[in-house]
Amino acid sequence: MTIWIPDIANRSGPKYLAIADMIGEAISDGNLAVGSKLPPQRNLAYDLGVTLGTITRSYQEATRRGLIGGEVGRGTYVLGNRSSHVSPGGFASALSSPSDNRLDFSLATPALGIGGEHLSRTLTEISTDRNLGELLDYQPDTALPRHLEAAAIWIARSGLNASADRIAMTNGAQQGIMLSLMTSARTGDVVLSESLTYPGVIHLATQLGLQLHGVAMDEQGMLPDALDEACRHMAVRCVYLMPTLQNPTTATMSTERRQAIAEVARRHDLYILEDDIWGQMVDSHPEPISAMAPERSFYICSLSKCMAGGLRVGFVLAPENRIQALRANVRMSNWMTAPLMAEIARRWIYDGTGDTLISWQRAETRKRTHIAFEALREFQVRYAPDALHLWLDLPQPWRANDFQKECERRGVRLLTAETFTVGRETAPHAVRICTGGRNSIADIRHGMDIIADVLKSGPGAGFPVI
Repeated sequence: MTIWIPDIANRSGPKYLAIADMIGEAISDGNLAVGSKLPPQRNLAYDLGVTLGTITRSYQEATRRGLIGGEVGRGTYVLGNRSSHVSPGGFASALSSPSDNRLDFSLATPALGIGGEHLSRTLTEISTDRNLGELLDYQPDTALPRHLEAAAIWIARSGLNASADRIAMTNGAQQGIMLSLMTSARTGDVVLSESLTYPGVIHLATQLGLQLHGVAMDEQGMLPDALDEACRHMAVRCVYLMPTLQNPTTATMSTERRQAIAEVARRHDLYILEDDIWGQMVDSHPEPISAMAPERSFYICSLSKCMAGGLRVGFVLAPENRIQALRANVRMSNWMTAPLMAEIARRWIYDGTGDTLISWQRAETRKRTHIAFEALREFQVRYAPDALHLWLDLPQPWRANDFQKECERRGVRLLTAETFTVGRETAPHAVRICTGGRNSIADIRHGMDIIADVLKSGPGAGFPVI
């Protein structure tokens, strides 16, 4: 049994939530190893000077989060993470049972961190507000004016001249991408993206009846000459791209590359859908493309990757002549983002909580990425210190599907390039490895050792010949 006594003296909010948060933090820091046995509830209640009911609720909450699991007669054990089953398209289809303790490096989600205690404090503050009723009302312009003003301040941090009257609030960047596509293109239109792109766009294009074509790319992302050539041969309506920490390759465009892309878009009268979901994860990056061509750009961002995915608060800064159409699509699809979640986001933008969460996430990401890169550095791996994913080009004679299967057989989940390849182009023999989510630091080290061992063993080591 592990001797673990958390110090909750300086924690605000309900004690059971504080204890559950500290279980997660201890797992992430490696102080609670996967498989270790937690103290019996009565013992921990005595040591902390709280009721048995408080410990019971904290263990139940940690179990709900997939951090621990228990069996009658055996006690409660650390699981470390609750993996997600992933569909061939790359989307989580369902959470697995807490007993499925595989290492899941397939989802590009932020590390679980310190958000719980801040959420508890913020909810307590909100509960004392005398005007809570307006958070329960419909918002005809997608959000309350003060929420859109906060969004403008947030977007301005990236170097854009943002005003609230050009912003629509969405349920995360995923909905922002969908609504921007609906606003800028119609069924049958041609949309371009990088040849390897975020799988959500591939699925959205299919569902919206759009023709998605991939454009050649290099270590910086989309090639301007290739974009220009595609526009000369097709009637292109818009282009989707991710200039900063591109998913899946981690590429970041230089200022010169962004300017060249903006010039091509202006020359061919394209709408630009700029996904800057990772922008706040880096201390600084070149000016967004949207600042170079604001009359044709949909700048899409959210708080999901840098603060908390569960907020589901995103923003789209649209061209002045398209904002009303975009807001109409918001109303058509879900009417509005939940005002309570938008209020939490507003407060975190203004009171510094957001910066605290971002600083923690950046530091945690750099630590995890460094561990992963050091384990794989002798191979052809592309990474950025602030990215929650790495891109591994597999050595000969590995095929991506065989590599994925062998890693899966040894308890590690990851995604091959097939998930990110647009159209029927041949996917490279590469995999994306994500270091965030429910994985602890110990999980990262263990998983990278497995991946490195599989790479060194070569194909055939785990496959019997019949």
